[in-house]
Amino acid sequence: MAKEDFIKSVLYVLNIIYAVFGLVSAATGIWFFVHLSEFVALRNSNHYLLDYRVYWPQVAPWLFILLGLFIMIVAFCGYCGANKESRGLLGMYGMFLILIILLQFIAATLIFVFVDGEDTDRFIKDTVYDGYYNSQSNPDVFKAFGRIERKLKCCGANDARDYRSWRNDLPLTCCLDSYYRATCEFTDKEANERLGCAKVASVYTKIISSSVAGASLLIAIVEITGVVLAWKLFHYMREVEHYLPSERKEGETEC
Repeated sequence: MAKEDFIKSVLYVLNIIYAVFGLVSAATGIWFFVHLSEFVALRNSNHYLLDYRVYWPQVAPWLFILLGLFIMIVAFCGYCGANKESRGLLGMYGMFLILIILLQFIAATLIFVFVDGEDTDRFIKDTVYDGYYNSQSNPDVFKAFGRIERKLKCCGANDARDYRSWRNDLPLTCCLDSYYRATCEFTDKEANERLGCAKVASVYTKIISSSVAGASLLIAIVEITGVVLAWKLFHYMREVEHYLPSERKEGETEC
C-alpha cells in the first residue's frame, strides 16, 4: 500500500508539472502569434492576394498552442486517474501521454529543421521590408513600425541608413532616450549602432522557437517517467482487483 501511495504522490506532482508546462507552452504560442501578427499586419495586403503558401513561423505558434492544450487535458486525466484509482483513466492517460511524447519529438524536429533555417530568414526579411516600405506612404503603418522599433530596439528594415533617402532625421523610435528629446539625428550613435528590424526579428523568432522546442524535448523525457509510473499503478491495481474476488467471507462456499 505504501508503494501505491508513493506512486500516486509522484504522479500528482508530475501531472502538475505537465499542466504548468502545457499552460506555458500555450501562452507562449499565443504571445508568439500576437507579435508575429504585428509584423504581418504591416505588409501591403495587395502583394499577397495570390500567396497561399503556409510559412513555418506562422505554423509554429499553433503547434505550441494545440500541444499545450492537449498536455493540460491529459495531465488532468492522469491526475483524476491516480486520485480515483481508475484503471480506465490510467490506461487512457498512458496512451495519450505516449502520443504527446511522439508529437513533441516530431514538433521539435520540425521546428529545428524548418523554423531555424533560411526560409524563416526570408519570410521575416520580406515581411519587415514590405512593412517598412509601406510605412513611407501610410501614417498608421509608420506608427506601427515605430512601435516594433521601440519594442525590439532596432532601426529601419536593414539599419538606420534606410531613412536617409526620404527623411531629414531618424524617427524617435530609433533613439534610446527618445522620450526626452525632440529629434533623432542621423549622427546619433545609439541609432546607428542598432541592427535592422529584419535581423533582430529573425533572431528572436529562432530563439523563441528553439527554446520552446528544446523545452518540449526535456519535458518529453520527464513524461516518459509518467508513462512508467502510470503503467506500474495500472498493473498494481489489476493485481489487487484479481486478488479481491478470491477473498471469501467466513462460512462462504464456492457455490
